[in-house]
Amino acid sequence: MRVALLFIIGACVAGCFSEGDCLISATNYMHIQFKKKTNTALDSAVAMTSIAVSGTDSIFVFKNDTTFHEILIPVDIHNVSTTFVFAHQSLTDTSVTAMDTLQVGYIPQSKIISKNCGAYTFYQNLKILKTSLSASQIKTFNTSLLKDPTSSGAAAYAINYQIFY
Repeated sequence: MRVALLFIIGACVAGCFSEGDCLISATNYMHIQFKKKTNTALDSAVAMTSIAVSGTDSIFVFKNDTTFHEILIPVDIHNVSTTFVFAHQSLTDTSVTAMDTLQVGYIPQSKIISKNCGAYTFYQNLKILKTSLSASQIKTFNTSLLKDPTSSGAAAYAINYQIFY
């Protein structure tokens, strides 16, 4: 009986010293949901035509019939802030394109997960520096850019902002 008890205790202690899995929750994608201004519990379908991201030469351009309830957009990993310019069709007149600007700031922090996993950069203290949206149109949820490594799709990413249209 003593030998079995010592074996169980030894196995538990040895398990504490094994290397863990490299499940990394760091990401450089910001998760934004679009909600209805009149009923914030409901998703709002936004007809996004393009998104310009500072720090890149490219502009994400979408087909005219593309609508979004949420988006994942990358922050500029070489700076401590990123400006996004959203071009979308107006909700009241689809022939009019509306432009909204959102500039966010963050603090990149490198962390060593383990010797085998290496270092990863976490983006924390996300805050709005400038925006063309009114204060009642935007709600902050999570100030860190994080994802669930065991999940996939947009649901794996922590919601950072909700924008009300």
